[in-house]
Amino acid sequence: MIEKMIFHLMGEQTDEDNHKHWCDKEMNTTNSSRLDKEETLASLSANLDVARSKVQLLATDVEKAAEMVSKIDAFAAEAKEIREIGRKENVEAIKHAQDAQSALAEAHSVITTFYKETGKVQKESWELLQKGVVLPEEPSTWDSGYTGVAENADSSILAVLERVQSDFAKMEADTRAQESTDQASFEEQMKASSIEKAARTQETEMKTAEKQRLVDKMNAMESRKKQVAAQLEAVVQYYDDLGPACYHGDSTYEDRKSARSEEIEALKSAKGILA
Repeated sequence: MIEKMIFHLMGEQTDEDNHKHWCDKEMNTTNSSRLDKEETLASLSANLDVARSKVQLLATDVEKAAEMVSKIDAFAAEAKEIREIGRKENVEAIKHAQDAQSALAEAHSVITTFYKETGKVQKESWELLQKGVVLPEEPSTWDSGYTGVAENADSSILAVLERVQSDFAKMEADTRAQESTDQASFEEQMKASSIEKAARTQETEMKTAEKQRLVDKMNAMESRKKQVAAQLEAVVQYYDDLGPACYHGDSTYEDRKSARSEEIEALKSAKGILA
């Protein structure tokens, strides 16, 4: 009977050792799995935070780029309107100067012809010579209404007409030069605006595509995070389920092993006494 009791206790100890080994293995595996999934969740959460920040920055950049494109379009439209107004004004100014020059040239021709007829302007060698009018020496005897003849040719009506005609010619040349300068400046502005618009448009397209890639990646990470969270929950639940079989109870494995060993030694001692 003592031998049977000893073998029974030793068998119980062997079973408990095997169970303890199984519990240790399961608990270690479960703890490792829990730590791994917690680290995975932490990493996914951190990556999601970074991705959200990048998406927000990209959204802001896309909005700013789109706003800049709108401003460029508005600037181009306004510049075209101003250029068209300036072109019309320059065309009108040039036409006005040309018309004035034509009128002055015609007036100069008429007056010159008149003065040649009166002899106050020397005719060309090929023109019929006529005797001019001799002016009295006393200015008081001149006709006050007649101002076409002067001792100084620069102050005569012909000189005035020539100066005014020259002024209109200069005005035409200056206006043409200004029109050329304005058109060149406008074309340069349009070229710069076109380049800037193309760059901003490309930036918008690239950052929109990058933003979409990040959003897709975030969705994948969110899905992965839910899966890992569900797996972690299952691991934690499994560890809790191991409690009654492995680490819950009134006594520990070491206490039970020690008590069983003492009992076996007592039985062996009793056996020796009986023998």
